[in-house]
Amino acid sequence: MSFERRQLTDAHDLRALSHPLRVRIMELLAQEGPLTATAAGAELGTTASNCSFHLRLLARHGFVEEAEGGVGRQRPWRLVEQETRIRSKDLDQEGLSALRAIDELRWLRRRHQHSEWWRTRDEYPVEWRDAAAENFAVLHLTAAELAELNEAVHEVISRYVDRGLVSNRRPGTTPVDISTSTIPLRLPRPGGKHG
Repeated sequence: MSFERRQLTDAHDLRALSHPLRVRIMELLAQEGPLTATAAGAELGTTASNCSFHLRLLARHGFVEEAEGGVGRQRPWRLVEQETRIRSKDLDQEGLSALRAIDELRWLRRRHQHSEWWRTRDEYPVEWRDAAAENFAVLHLTAAELAELNEAVHEVISRYVDRGLVSNRRPGTTPVDISTSTIPLRLPRPGGKHG
């Protein structure tokens, strides 16, 4: 399966990603691979018809697709293996509003996933506990340096994306969350004064 890089600019596509259940469905497909609406519903604590509706909507926007095998309610769905990038400078007001909803939802999901890790990490084998990491730093950077840092981090992550796709799943692997946030902590000071 080829890996697609997709720049999202359409507000309708962005709104498709701003629903909590759709995000959880996509996370589940990324972790488990193809699933039917029935299996997704059972895993997520909702009905098959509810999952089916959201899967069809995600398919219309190019985020999931039908997988081989099965028909009707037994039709499996899979995540379209693509890298999606969203740049606020490419969005209109409707797109920016959808992006804010996506960002809030991502933050809530990330917080939940990290809480689960902290709660259960002692259950993981020592090699996984040692390999996992969280990094925190406050750096004083220009906007150009921040953009450069983000691009460098993106390039490093991109080297692992193809091997980390569910279609390339290998023995000994497990889904891993890789999330980065590089955000200014306050507005720049006038006149370029050090802050």
